[in-house]
Amino acid sequence: MKTKDRVRLADSNGLLPCVLVATLSVLMAADGSARSVKDQTGRMVNVPENPHRLVSLAPNITEMVYALGLGDELVGDTDNCDFPPQATTKPHVGTMVNPSLERIVALKPDLALGTPEANRRETADQLERLSIPVYGVTASTLQGTLASIGDLGKVLGRGADASRLVAEMQARIDRVESRITSQPEPKVLFVVWYRPLITVGPHTFIADVMRRAGGIPLGEGLKGEWPRLTLEELLPLAPDVILFPKTESFSPSLEEFRGLPGWKDLRAVKDGRMFFVSETIMRPGPRLVDALEELANILHPRKP
Repeated sequence: MKTKDRVRLADSNGLLPCVLVATLSVLMAADGSARSVKDQTGRMVNVPENPHRLVSLAPNITEMVYALGLGDELVGDTDNCDFPPQATTKPHVGTMVNPSLERIVALKPDLALGTPEANRRETADQLERLSIPVYGVTASTLQGTLASIGDLGKVLGRGADASRLVAEMQARIDRVESRITSQPEPKVLFVVWYRPLITVGPHTFIADVMRRAGGIPLGEGLKGEWPRLTLEELLPLAPDVILFPKTESFSPSLEEFRGLPGWKDLRAVKDGRMFFVSETIMRPGPRLVDALEELANILHPRKP
C-alpha cells in the first residue's frame, strides 16, 4: 500500500480534499535524516537533523525562535503572534486552539513547534499523521521557561545561543532576588478577568513570577490553573496589591474599578495599590524576565 493510501487527513471541518493526499506524499517525503527525541511534554518526536522551515503554534514560542536568531527560518505563526513586530508579517495559520491544517501544510514546514498550554493534543496528532513532526515545549515556572529556551535551542541547532540567552536571563533574575531579599511579602491578586473574577492558580508560571518578585499570590490555596472567586470570597483575603493585564480585551480603567460594586471595599483599592502590568507576564518566553523586573519594582519600589 502506498503512503498516500495509508494517510488519513482530517481537520476541524472534516476530511481534506483527497487530491491533497497525493500532493502531500510528495511534499512530505523525507529529504534527510531525523532523530527520535523526547520533547518536554513526554512525546517521542522524529525531529529533522537540521530543521529550516519552522511553524510556531504559540506566541511565546515565536518569541523564543526570534530570540535564538531564527526568525528567518520561521515560515508561519498564529494570529496571536505579535512580538517581535516582524512576527506579524509572517503567514498566519489561524488561532492557537484551532489552527488551519491546510495553511500549515501549504507552508511545507519540516518542524512545527507547539505547547500544551495553548494547543490541543488533537492538533499535534493530526499534524503527525501528515508527516509534520510537532515538538512540544511546556513551562509552569520561571526556571521551567529558561529550560524550555535551552531545550529548544538544542533541538534547533542553536545550543550555544540558547545557553548565552539563558545565562543573561538568569543573571537578571539573580539581581532581582538579591534586591528584594528580606523584604516584606505583600498579598497579590492577579486578575485574569473580572466578570466573573478569575485569578491564577498556585501551579502557573504567573504565580511563580509573583513569588519570585517578592509577593504572595492569593490563589495559593485555590484549585485549578485559573480558579474563580466571588467578591464576597475575595474581601476577607484582603489583597495588598491588585494586578491587571494590560491587553486590548481588558477595557476598564483603574478609575472605573474604584467605582465598581464590591471592589471599592478592598484594601488595595482604598490604598491605591492597583496596577496594570505588561502582557509579558502572560507569556512564558524570553520576556518573562521583563515581567519579573516590572513586578518586583511594583511590589518593592526602589528607594530614591
